[in-house]
Order: sequence, then C-alpha cells, then structure tokens
Amino acid sequence: MQTSTESATTTITGTVRPSITCVVPAFNEADGIASFLNGLCAHLAGITEHYDVIVVDDGSSDSTGLEVIAASGGLPVRLLSLSRNFGKEAAISAGLDQAGGEVVVIIDADFQQPFATIDEFIRQWQQGYDMVYGLRTNRDTDPPIRRFLSRNFYRLLSRWSSVDIPADAGDFRLLDRRVVTALKDLPERSRFMKGLYNWVGFRSVAVPFVYGERHAGKSKFNFSRLFDLAMTGLTSFSAYPLRLWLGAGALVSSGSLGYAGFIIIRTMRHGSSVPGWASLAVAVTFLGGVQLLSIGILGEYVGRIFTEVKGRPNYVIAERHGFSGEKDKS
Repeated sequence: MQTSTESATTTITGTVRPSITCVVPAFNEADGIASFLNGLCAHLAGITEHYDVIVVDDGSSDSTGLEVIAASGGLPVRLLSLSRNFGKEAAISAGLDQAGGEVVVIIDADFQQPFATIDEFIRQWQQGYDMVYGLRTNRDTDPPIRRFLSRNFYRLLSRWSSVDIPADAGDFRLLDRRVVTALKDLPERSRFMKGLYNWVGFRSVAVPFVYGERHAGKSKFNFSRLFDLAMTGLTSFSAYPLRLWLGAGALVSSGSLGYAGFIIIRTMRHGSSVPGWASLAVAVTFLGGVQLLSIGILGEYVGRIFTEVKGRPNYVIAERHGFSGEKDKS
C-alpha cells in the first residue's frame, strides 16, 4: 500500500479518494472476525483502491489472531498481536502508531457499526473536516443502568473538564493524518481516547448512525472495565473532584467552628451539660468517612502520577503479520 499522501490520493470525476487505513481492535472475536474482514474490505474497495486494515489482537485467549491470518490471504489485512490484554485504549493506540493511510477509520470487529457510515465519514472529510465521529442514535442494546450511568458520566465530565465529550460518541470515527499525528505525539500512559480525540481539537463533525446487533460473541466491557475507564477519564481530564472535596472540607470545618461557638455560648448561658454520646459518635464517623473518601480520591490522582512517572509503554507487541520489511515476531 502507498502511504504517501501525494502518491496515494487520486482524483476521479472531481472527487478526492483518500488512502484509508482501518484500525480494528479485537479481543476474543474469533467467531466473526473472518466474515467481518471480508465484508469490510469489500466495502472499502468500493470507496478507494488504496486501503488497508490493521487488526490489533488485544491479547485474545481464543484463536482471533489465527483467524485474521487465515482471512488475510489476498486481502490488504495486517495483524498486530499484543503480548497480553492491555485494553481497548492501548489497542487503538497501537493501531494508530502503525497506520499509514491519509485517513484512519477506527471500527470495532462486531458488525455493530455499519460499514455504510464510512461513506458519510469520507464525504464529510472531503468537505474539510479533520475528524468525523459516529454518534449513536439508539442504545437499545445496552442495559438501562448502563445507559443511565453512561449518559450522566459524560454529562458530568463535560461540565467538569475543558473538553466537551458527546455522550453517544465512541471510538467509531475517521481521523485525518494531522489528527493521527497529534494523537501519536501525546506522551501519557493512562489514555482515555474519547477525551484525547476532543482535546487535540481540529475541525470535527458528528454523523448519526444506528447501532446494530452483534453477529457473534458478546461484549467484553463489563462493569469493572467501564468503571476503570470512567475513572481514567475523570482523573485525566478534570481536577474538579479535588476541588469538590476541598470545598467539602471547608464546609465541614466551618460547620464545626460554628457548632463550637454555639457550645461556648450555650455553656456560658446555661452551664455545662452531659455530652451526648450519640452526637459525638455521629460526628466522629462522619468526619472519618469524609477523610477516607477524600484520601481515596487523592489516591486516584497519585496512582495516575505513579503510572506516568514509571514510563512503561502503553503496549507490547508480541507478533506482527503482513508488515513488509519487519519480522513477523518481535
């Protein structure tokens, strides 16, 4: 595949057809990855003659990597196998680091993001947009509690941080080469890609699409993974929780001083009285809870700092397949 912008771009009837690299993060998708790649490549071939697909196997425990290699015969499909499961954010970063297309499309390997939406992505890119992101119009496939938590999390994050992250926008999007370069230049290890897309800026537009049903397998994002991702996003893009507990500490301290003044005045007027054990226990318990909670929030930020200063890579590549000039195993 040609990776040069000048040589890869062709003009047919006045329409610019870019070279496209699709980055496909995959984790335990062996049952449907072959049919997905065949369908994706067939669709991309109708858009441009210059395209390739990079599948990032994120430490799958099934035969996802082998299925990709078997399906890649005759197709411009390459495989990056990570040494273990580093998470979707790291898998996307690995794909972006290797992507050579003039535009890069990130898409999941589960058929839930329709191929036809890529056509609209390209049209919007041709209109001058550097980033085109898919906006889900339905969340029928998500449990009600997940829809509620997701909607309110992004609402709070947009309010507390300097970046506006749409609640129904995911990783399904088109990135111009300039955006990819900007993302690759970001050094942080705890990556929340939905925030980073918006942080780098550039001209962006949303494209609504209907989220489909999975053709095989099941979602790998359980509550624990989603909670960890939410904490990464919150601590990466907002210091508001720290300020919130600073305000809570000031409020509790002010209340304590006010109550102390009330006790002094009451004692001066009516003399001392037997202290109430119940109120004392409540006060101690309440203050102890506030302190532990605030220490926990501070610990989250300290933990992120600890991760950053160690300087470990976001991912480790165990095997490469289809990359010219490189050994298949590293």
